[in-house]
Amino acid sequence: MSNSTIRKQENQIRQLINNPQKHYELRQNKALFSQLCSSLDVIEDTEDAISAYTEKDFGEDKPSHYLAVYGLLQAIYVQQDAVINLCESLGIKDEINNYPKLKEIREIRNDTVGHPTKRDKQKGKPVSYHHISQITLNKSGFTLASYFSDGSQVQFRDIKIPELIVEQNKFISAILTTLINNLKAEEKAHKEKFRMEKLLEIFPNTSDYHLEKLLEGVFRDDYAEFADGVLDLVINEVNQFREAIKRRNMDFYERLQDEYELIEHATTKLRKYYRGDTGVERPAARIYVIFLKHQIDELKAYAKEIDDEYAK
Repeated sequence: MSNSTIRKQENQIRQLINNPQKHYELRQNKALFSQLCSSLDVIEDTEDAISAYTEKDFGEDKPSHYLAVYGLLQAIYVQQDAVINLCESLGIKDEINNYPKLKEIREIRNDTVGHPTKRDKQKGKPVSYHHISQITLNKSGFTLASYFSDGSQVQFRDIKIPELIVEQNKFISAILTTLINNLKAEEKAHKEKFRMEKLLEIFPNTSDYHLEKLLEGVFRDDYAEFADGVLDLVINEVNQFREAIKRRNMDFYERLQDEYELIEHATTKLRKYYRGDTGVERPAARIYVIFLKHQIDELKAYAKEIDDEYAK
């Protein structure tokens, strides 16, 4: 497994897009999310293939050299496609034509292993035919012979593989650096937007007092009306927290739905009890208050954790 700069950058991008809010946003477009996942996997796989070429010893075995060169040039070509498709999936416009050196490497691939036996006319160029000079082939490179339909002089090009790999790495890494910087800037801007909005402040110091009064209202009939009013305050705190989470992190908002449903069930039952519904007995009402306190404490813990994260 490669431990190259590109592999490290690919891992860094994975970490950045796995930020819950960003991940939720990306998943809303299923096609682009699939493209994103495919592109990252292919960048990883092709980087391993390119590194394997550098690390493996082929000796003097010509068939192995052919297989390795064909595989290397194809891996380089596919990696370029994957990086541009990754940019697209993250909403960044870029193309290989913006990088003349990468474009040149693609043309070497096309002439050598893509369409060597007949390359149709390109802008300003005749039909061409190519092959590797077998006697020159080794791990460091080869001579590529090119013939042309207009009778132009045969062209011989010395292809130096280590140089191709260095140039590929340089420009692919530069593109990934741009992606990383954009993702970091986006994450920073999101945190700045909510940095001063402290979720824990939604639950005032009196929240424990409120819950104590709810419990008191269970045991004192003359306190039921007051407890019913206190319940409104507790429900309002939960709703404020819920809306604040929705504004900043839809992924977490959706994951809390089950907890909200349980809180709503408990508050509905308590409401009935405080208003004299005989269908809710005192022991059950007490359990609902205890459960509600537990759930509020969990929300406060979430609030502190998120506040600390946004303060970084």
